[in-house]
Amino acid sequence: MRMGCPTVHDEYRTYMYDMYGSKRVKAMKRLTKWSKPKFKMDEVLEFKKYLCGQIKIHLERLGEM
Repeated sequence: MRMGCPTVHDEYRTYMYDMYGSKRVKAMKRLTKWSKPKFKMDEVLEFKKYLCGQIKIHLERLGEM
């Protein structure tokens, strides 16, 4: 039997509730939820491009480039 099988899933859930209790299982579910990323990849790349430009400007200003 595979873990994706509904019967196995239900049996495993019943086992977890019997073994740890409903409070503990609910707490484990809350801990496993992934938070949403704060930034999208295109925003990160745009910010990186902006910072590289700022570094270049300041290096030229200081005469190091």
